[in-house]
Amino acid sequence: MKPQDLGVKLRVRLWNRVPVRLGLGVLLITWAALALALALFARQQEQQFAEQHMSDARKDSTAIAADLAQRMLAGGGRDVWNEISSDAVRQTEMTSAERILVLTAGGSVKAGSDVGAIGTRIEVKDNPECPKCDSVRAGDFPAVGFINIPETGRGLRIVSPIPISQACMRCHEQRESARAFVAVDFDMGPLARGAEERRDTMLVMGLLAGLLVMGLTALLFRLLVMQSIDAISRSAIRLASGELGARVDLTGNNEVALLARDFNLMAERIEKQVTDIEAAHSESELLYTLVVEASKNLETGEVAGRVSRVLLERLRPRQVVFFLETGNSGWACTACGIGRDEKTAGGEGVLEQVLAADATQLLPQLAGMPAQIVAAACRTQTLQLVRNAGGLSFALPVVAETRLIGLLVCIGVPAQVQVGDELLQNLGVHLTLATINSRNYTGAITDGLTRLSNKRYGLIRLEECVYSAKRHKTPLGLLMCDIDYFKRVNDSYGHPAGDKVLREVARRISSCVRKSDVAVRYGGEEFMLILPGASAESLPIVGEKIRLAISAAPIELGADETALPLTISVGLAAFRADSDDGEALIARADAALYRAKEGGRNRVEFMC
Repeated sequence: MKPQDLGVKLRVRLWNRVPVRLGLGVLLITWAALALALALFARQQEQQFAEQHMSDARKDSTAIAADLAQRMLAGGGRDVWNEISSDAVRQTEMTSAERILVLTAGGSVKAGSDVGAIGTRIEVKDNPECPKCDSVRAGDFPAVGFINIPETGRGLRIVSPIPISQACMRCHEQRESARAFVAVDFDMGPLARGAEERRDTMLVMGLLAGLLVMGLTALLFRLLVMQSIDAISRSAIRLASGELGARVDLTGNNEVALLARDFNLMAERIEKQVTDIEAAHSESELLYTLVVEASKNLETGEVAGRVSRVLLERLRPRQVVFFLETGNSGWACTACGIGRDEKTAGGEGVLEQVLAADATQLLPQLAGMPAQIVAAACRTQTLQLVRNAGGLSFALPVVAETRLIGLLVCIGVPAQVQVGDELLQNLGVHLTLATINSRNYTGAITDGLTRLSNKRYGLIRLEECVYSAKRHKTPLGLLMCDIDYFKRVNDSYGHPAGDKVLREVARRISSCVRKSDVAVRYGGEEFMLILPGASAESLPIVGEKIRLAISAAPIELGADETALPLTISVGLAAFRADSDDGEALIARADAALYRAKEGGRNRVEFMC
């Protein structure tokens, strides 16, 4: 997933953003708290209003009751109730009462400041507008209830009984029941209007305060939380996009800082695991490539070259040198490096002794190599490492049964290339197997004396070349060579001298052919050269080149022997795709060689 894709997925809609939702939540909570406060405040004001007017109602009730008692004792009658109504009017003018009503225990209004209500009846049984009017217990009074005033709206009614005095007992026998009640009504309209004004004011102020609190809450949340979360999110995007070094730079002891610390720990573990996986993958890939390349061609020289090229590509050192012991008491070596041509070399002798002796023939291959780690690796047969500003240098001995059969030296492996001891140990194991297989294979296909391919291998390669030439319609040439008068060398100088002659002739022949050509010791003093891709026109040139290489200089037989001049006869044959197979091609080349012998030797004959 690309970083820009991650960024798109992490964009959050306005409604889904945490600061917005948190701010709206704070705003709703503020409004709810304000509404609750307003309700409680209004209830408290009503209670205070009732308490404040309770004394006024008690005074009005007492005054009216006393006046009513006096007027009743004076004779009663209709005029008494009219005078009581006049007193009620005066009481309303003197107090804050809106209306005063005098009613009997049955609910009939006998007098009051409201002329329209006189003569009406108020229900006293379970009537909220006439609280406790059906009660006779003194403890229930004064009773408070709420009524509806048509013009002004809500009102407060306080009901008090008219007590029965001693004078009343002259005419009335009842001792426990109240004969009448005084209902004093107070207008709560101004209180309600004030409450509404306060409510509107507080709602506006609450709205502004809520918006301010919401903004401050969102800002603080953004500063204290969201910026840190954004930093963690950006680091997570970088980590997901492959930047394993992404970390969050947050300090503190709060929850977000602890989250950032845990994120950094997770990122470090991921980086380590990815690094380990990549290192293991690189190691596996390197070892697999080495096995594949070493298996393509098991000849010692080819194995040394392929291994060196793989290591140069994978480890990127400045220089690689790989020595291998061949299967015929010799050694081969390939050296390559960045900006350097690949060079090969070989020689006789046991590799361990050659390296330990610091032979002059190894100096070109060991140029630039740390001599101390090469000597220590050969002496201890253990891995030698040196790390410095120029990178990693190591010498890895290839050991089989306590004997050194190979040595890999790499100089200047860059620091960014991860090369651990475990990788090199595994590399040593695979190189040991590859070297042993190569040495055994090379020994099986190589002539022990001349180090050319033996006849059995040569015939196999010839059949392969014939098949390839037929399939791909490419030219193919075959040379048969025979040393002139070789029997005289053995008879005159002995077989050791004859062996030396054979080795030198093989060396000169090898120097005249291409890497793709196959030089074979066919038998005795006879040699066969397989030339894939060589045209019929080029074969005489190659044959003449070999003849001149042999006769150009005498062969030194030793300190006590004289130089021995030699010549060679060469027979050539070009492949005929329509009629030839391997045997037919050998027969025609051998016939050409016989004709060269018959023609006086030291000559090249071509059989088309």
